[in-house]
Amino acid sequence: MSEIEQVEQAEQVETNEVVEQEPNQEEAQNEEIQEEEFLSIDDLLELTEEDFAEFGDEANHKGMKPLHEWMQHIPEDVRKHIGNLRASYTQKTQELAAMTKQIEEQTLSLQQQQEIALNNPVFSEMKQHITDEDYDLYSEDGMAKEISRRVAQQIEALMKPAQEKAELQKRSQELETFKRQNPDLMQDEYRLPIYQLMQQREELSLEDAYWLTKAKLDSRKANDLLANQKKVRKTKRETLRSTSTGSSSAPSGTPQFKDAWSAFQYHQAQEKK
Repeated sequence: MSEIEQVEQAEQVETNEVVEQEPNQEEAQNEEIQEEEFLSIDDLLELTEEDFAEFGDEANHKGMKPLHEWMQHIPEDVRKHIGNLRASYTQKTQELAAMTKQIEEQTLSLQQQQEIALNNPVFSEMKQHITDEDYDLYSEDGMAKEISRRVAQQIEALMKPAQEKAELQKRSQELETFKRQNPDLMQDEYRLPIYQLMQQREELSLEDAYWLTKAKLDSRKANDLLANQKKVRKTKRETLRSTSTGSSSAPSGTPQFKDAWSAFQYHQAQEKK
């Protein structure tokens, strides 16, 4: 084979390689576009009212046809997006369930550790040896009791930081649980009164201060509601009395009427003139 033929063959091979690479590049671009077009739950949550007027934070649209009635009439691509959102929601739900289970397991483990630190029967038994009694150190029994007392005191001193930490963690968990069960605790109308009440009465716990504040606010709201209802009823009575007695001013040139029948007869007679 001549040198010219070798060069031509090499160029042909390079051309074939380029032709084979072009479809692969197109497929890669298509895949990249498809990945970019995928809409997940996270992407949906990032959309705001600035993107679409219907996506307000407090959106509660009503009066639409059920979604299943639209499914057969919307484009296939839109149904695919909805399918992706459904799958993304399912995945998020499963992840949340797994995280919840993990948190519950960690909480249970922490509670067990707290139980050991706070209510360990061995430590409770050791505390029984900590007394103010004077022992006879010259007797075997007295010496044994004194040794037990000193050992118990040392163990108590060693365990005290762990017990204080366990008590603090337990209290923190109780407060977090209370906050979740009573979310209005973090509202402004509760926070300041609770803080002021706890400043005035240091013996109160957060829970006690919350219930006292809630009872006071509920009583105030009930009184305001009752006062508003009385005001509305009073306004209705005054309006009814004004209409029935004819004390309200009538338009210029128009007489006042005792009832609707008198008004009808008057206007009918005016039309005949």
